[in-house]
Amino acid sequence: MWLIGQWSSPLFVLLIMLQYLAAQPTPAEHQVPTYPDTTVGLEHLMGDMLSLQEKGDSTTLAPYLQSLILPNSEHWFVSQFGDTRCSEQQLGPNDCLGPRMAVAYRSLARALPASFSLTLTDLLHEGLTNFEATNYTDQCPGPQRIVGARELVGGLTTTPYLSPVLSGLVQHREPVYVLWAYSETKETTMPFFVYAEGAFRYLGMLHPATPEDLRKASATEENSGPAPSAHYLTEDQLELKKVLNDASLVQRTVVLHVVTGPDGKPTEVTYVRGPEAAKEAAIKSVRKKRHFDLPSLPGLHLKAASFCLSVVAPN
Repeated sequence: MWLIGQWSSPLFVLLIMLQYLAAQPTPAEHQVPTYPDTTVGLEHLMGDMLSLQEKGDSTTLAPYLQSLILPNSEHWFVSQFGDTRCSEQQLGPNDCLGPRMAVAYRSLARALPASFSLTLTDLLHEGLTNFEATNYTDQCPGPQRIVGARELVGGLTTTPYLSPVLSGLVQHREPVYVLWAYSETKETTMPFFVYAEGAFRYLGMLHPATPEDLRKASATEENSGPAPSAHYLTEDQLELKKVLNDASLVQRTVVLHVVTGPDGKPTEVTYVRGPEAAKEAAIKSVRKKRHFDLPSLPGLHLKAASFCLSVVAPN
C-alpha cells in the first residue's frame, strides 16, 4: 500500500493543478457586440468603431473590421440577383448577375478591413464624426437630420442594388443601408450595408464584373495574387452652406409619396413617415390645394408623375 501511495500522490497533485488551471479565466477575446438590424443599430456600430479608431485600440477594433466582410458571398449574391443564363456564350447586361456581383466583391472583401480602418482615420481627420443611416429600400429614402446633397443622393441610384427588377433585396423589402457621415459644414456617404447572418456587412458601391472578368475568376483561385491596396470607402466629401436640419422642423415634417395625373393634380397621396398626429392634415393639404408642374421634354408627354414630398406641420 505504501508503494502505491508514493506513485499516486504526484498524479493526484497533477490532476489538481490541471483542474485549477482550467478554472482560471483566460484573456478575454475581443468579440463584436450584436447590433440590431435597424438604422440606429448601424449608427451605433459606426460610432463604436470610430471611438476605437480614435483611441488607437487596433486589437479590439480588428474583429469589428473583419465582421464587415460578407460571409458566403457567392451564395448570397446568387440568392439576391440570380444566376440565369450563365452558360450563354454572349452574356447580356443582366445575365449571370449574381456570380458577376460576387466576383466584383472579392477584391473589395480582401482589402476591406484595411480600407475601413483607413476610412475611419480620414473621417476623424475631416471631423465627419456624426452619422445618420438610411434604408434605401424604404419608400422615399433619404436623411432626415441633415440636408442630403443632390450630388450624393443622385450617385446612390447608379447601382443595380436598388433596381426592383434586378434585386431581390428591393423585391423582398430587405434593408439596404447607406451611412451618411457629417459635420456642421460637410457631409459624405458610405454605401451600401446589408444585415446578413446576424451582423452588418459592407458591400460598397458595386457593379457586376464583366463577362471576361467572370471567366478569368472561374479559372483562378479566389484569393490568388497580391491583396488589393487599401482605399477610402466614402464618396465625395462636399461642403454645404446648410448641413444640419432644424430639429424642431424634423419633428414636424411629414413625408408623403405623391402620384399625379397629366394635369398635375394628385391622384394618390400616401403617408411614408413623420408625426402620426399631423398625417391626415398633411394628406388633405396636398389633395385639396396642391398643383404640380410635370417635367416637360421635347416629344415626351407624361401621363403621370411619382415623387416624394415633405410637408411641415404648423406649430
